[in-house]
Amino acid sequence: MDGVHMVDNSTDKRCPLVVTIGGGTGQYVLLSGLKEHPLDIAAVVSMADDGGSTGVLRDELGVLPPGDVRQCLAALSKETPTMRALFSYRFSAGPMKGHAFGNLLLSALEKITGSFAAAVTEACRIFAVHGEVIPVTEGNMRLLVELKDGSRVAGEHYLDGDERVRTVGVKKIVLQNPVEAHPRATECIKKADLIVIGPGDLYGSVLPPLLVPDVAQALRETTAPIIYVANLTNKKGQTAGFSAHDYAHVIHEYLGAHCIDVLLCNTTPPAPHLLERYEQQEGKGMVVEYTARADTDPYRVVARDLISVDSQMIHPQDEIGHLRSFIRHDPIKLAAAVLEVLAEKTHIEV
Repeated sequence: MDGVHMVDNSTDKRCPLVVTIGGGTGQYVLLSGLKEHPLDIAAVVSMADDGGSTGVLRDELGVLPPGDVRQCLAALSKETPTMRALFSYRFSAGPMKGHAFGNLLLSALEKITGSFAAAVTEACRIFAVHGEVIPVTEGNMRLLVELKDGSRVAGEHYLDGDERVRTVGVKKIVLQNPVEAHPRATECIKKADLIVIGPGDLYGSVLPPLLVPDVAQALRETTAPIIYVANLTNKKGQTAGFSAHDYAHVIHEYLGAHCIDVLLCNTTPPAPHLLERYEQQEGKGMVVEYTARADTDPYRVVARDLISVDSQMIHPQDEIGHLRSFIRHDPIKLAAAVLEVLAEKTHIEV
């Protein structure tokens, strides 16, 4: 099927199917860790991005947004480090300044093949991707952001790039127009052994796939355990003051049901120098806290050391790099915690 790259798991022991849902850097980090284990991975990716290089290509070429898909392909690639670096390379001068090579490649492949799903299939072959990368929709997915004062802005890029959002605050997001789910996205959710939502920007990466009705319905109906990976930090105007439980509550609101089985939280604070830098950008009190509360919540809290001790470098030619978080999960620690839940909930060990 277009848009899907299958892994040959023809061994005596079936590899468990782990479905991830989200976008951006959070999904990249999660997939980077999961690919090192014998899993059948399906990454369902948000298609709401319209900022930076992705936004330019989307508007000028009329293609679907390649940025989040590019990050998933890079994370799951089994190719050489040089090939992965090529896919993520950003031009530093000339008319292509700020563009990622992988974004240009996916846009060109979409034009050649006639569909974005087919473009993803070809990219999977080129970069020896371990698993599947599935756009949540091939429709024209665009966000409408309603602020707390009742005003609205059209486009995902406003979430990070508009001072009104940071000052007034986000009330909710909706789709500007209906879109249908990619059939393979809902199929994988129904067949999954485990589903992982997040981490990532709540309104920009995590919630958009849940706005697609068939995806939300599949999540409400699946028998697979669902993990939500809580963010490490909050964002001014979007999630300021949120605890991990607040994130889970919002996700349940958008899904219309209590679907999360495990809330996966970090226990280790960021390094002081990183926290100082982040507070300069977002303000004080932006670390996501959690409490192991009583049995009043519909999920169980699993708390582990999940934070990366390394400073995250932002590419100088990334036009929206200053908006990205440099406090991130550690892919190895995060994957280990996910596999721990998989073994506990399904008795499948890898």
